[in-house]
Amino acid sequence: MASSTYEMRRKKNVKKGVQFTMMVCGTSGTGRTTFVNTLCGQNVLAHESSPAGQAIVHSRRSSNASSTVESLAGFEKPVFDPAKSHVEPGINIIPVNVEIDEDDGTRISLTVVDTPGFGDNIDNEKCFKEIVGYLECQYDEILAEESRIRRNPRFKDNRVHVLLYFIEPTGHGLRELDVELMKRLSLRVNIIPVIGRADSMTPAELAATKKMTMEDIEHYNIPIYNFPYDAEEDDSETIDENSLLKSMLPFAIVTSNEIAEVNGRKFRARRYPWGLVDIENPDHSDFVALRSAILGSHMADLKDLTHDFLYETYRTEKLSKNIPDPRESALLNPEDLANQSYLLKEEQLQREEEKLREIELRVQKEINEKRMELLAREQELRDIEARIARERSATAVAEEREALQRQIEAQNQEILKQQSHQQELQPQQPEDEVIQQYPGSSDSSDAVSRQGTPVAPTTAAPAPPQMAEHPFSKIANVSSHTEHDLEN
Repeated sequence: MASSTYEMRRKKNVKKGVQFTMMVCGTSGTGRTTFVNTLCGQNVLAHESSPAGQAIVHSRRSSNASSTVESLAGFEKPVFDPAKSHVEPGINIIPVNVEIDEDDGTRISLTVVDTPGFGDNIDNEKCFKEIVGYLECQYDEILAEESRIRRNPRFKDNRVHVLLYFIEPTGHGLRELDVELMKRLSLRVNIIPVIGRADSMTPAELAATKKMTMEDIEHYNIPIYNFPYDAEEDDSETIDENSLLKSMLPFAIVTSNEIAEVNGRKFRARRYPWGLVDIENPDHSDFVALRSAILGSHMADLKDLTHDFLYETYRTEKLSKNIPDPRESALLNPEDLANQSYLLKEEQLQREEEKLREIELRVQKEINEKRMELLAREQELRDIEARIARERSATAVAEEREALQRQIEAQNQEILKQQSHQQELQPQQPEDEVIQQYPGSSDSSDAVSRQGTPVAPTTAAPAPPQMAEHPFSKIANVSSHTEHDLEN
């Protein structure tokens, strides 16, 4: 069951990618910067003594800083100011974003929050407040986003999911500074203790340091992330893995930016006169186990604990501050309590009414915009219908005119044919046979020809055929009727 769940989560991460935020904290010289660069496989954070050409990292410096920051070709170098020598340097909080592509295709958008300057002050109380304030600020942003009516879909969750606290390899366990910081930060973030520069101790010294560190953590009751598991619900594979990681606490790591090559294999290693230390060799360092835990098997668990336990605890505390202390309420008389309760309810009702008014105004505005848009569309439709009607009427008039023209032309052709046919049927008489009538004679029988031969009386010539009505008269009448209909 656990393997199938992990496989489903892995496929989802491959498709969408995953965001993860890690903070590294510890005194100078414990190997924080080298660890981050080794973890990401690239130079993410710059050393103070780094050569020119590396990227400048912008930071937010506390207000009590005693030195200014000068950018010198790729790294930040503090400049001593005698006028502020009595002021402590303070702490920087530097978030850096980096993309990591895992071997299984998962893309991790990792945000590394570095804290240079911690432990360099005589009084580190302000450093504690700076770090705690940064963690709570990210919770406040989430709380404010959850309270919005319309949430921002591009909002980025910057809550810190794990804090790697680097312990100095002194061989004496935890210092008072370590205990105080871990106790304060454990209420806001998951803490994993790490022993930096573990190669500076022998195996026996390293084992003793691990034992003393865990004893101090148990003695001071410091809640750390100890890879918990449930023997009844979790499977044997998960129990064995978490038991192994729990036994390795605190992780002893060796890191390096140097690439060595042995027998054609390239790897990160630390070079000594007596040989090389492979940082990925489990006999030399716990780096591989730590990396696979925070960026692989336990990443989802760290994020879930941050949201479900740490954030919910902070959210409850934040929202409960508006509720009066019961001990103070006991000193108030019933009338004051009733008035206070009434005022609180009134304020709540006012806030709800304001939200309702805003929603109502927004909805009414949207309705008016839709109504205006609909009216405009209806007007456009009416204009289109009128234009189509005019085009159809004009087409009908033109077709009627053409039909009348064709009818008139056909009638004229018929008339011309009749005339030509009648002319062909009429006989041709010679001039010497032309009939002459005597003047004063009304009877056709008295008419004689010049030769004295009687001639049949002549008939009257047929009337000329009636011409057809002029074609343009009908066209004009049709046009006048059509224009009259269109005007109506």
